[in-house]
Amino acid sequence: MLRDVQEASSRISTLVDNVKTYSHMDRGGDFAPLDAAAGLESTLNIFGYQLRAKNIRLTREYAPNLPQVHGQVSGLNQVWTNLIDNAVDALPPGGSLTLRTRLAPGFVQVCVADDGPGIPADVLPHIFEPFYTTKQAGEGTGLGLDIAQRIVQNHGGRLEVTSGPQGTEFCAWLPVA
Repeated sequence: MLRDVQEASSRISTLVDNVKTYSHMDRGGDFAPLDAAAGLESTLNIFGYQLRAKNIRLTREYAPNLPQVHGQVSGLNQVWTNLIDNAVDALPPGGSLTLRTRLAPGFVQVCVADDGPGIPADVLPHIFEPFYTTKQAGEGTGLGLDIAQRIVQNHGGRLEVTSGPQGTEFCAWLPVA
């Protein structure tokens, strides 16, 4: 019984650490140099159960030695949350989610890709519009991608999407710090 209590305490401590890291409760809302891959990893901690429940295959393709971006941790974590959440929703059980970081001239590119059915061509032009959603009533507000785009733009970057029958990829371009 003591071993069970110790294990439960350890799991609770890990969960609290993950939430603290994700929300960055110990930091202010100021812009600072940030590691984009660390932000993705922090956000992934929150999605662990959903990824396991849907048996989603996760691939990380993080470029080594990327420069930091100048950003607001809580804002960028909100972007990653919205992009990963949408990808998980779009994926069937056993689907694949790929997180990628790359260096582009003057930017760090952070991409979230899935191998789901893709976004229909008639929907794609509207996905960044506030309150536009393809989800059932009560399941989505239609604000996630609008918020994500605004946050990335406030960081001096841009958010792009490509989609087809083989999947969807969202890429945030963030200026190097």
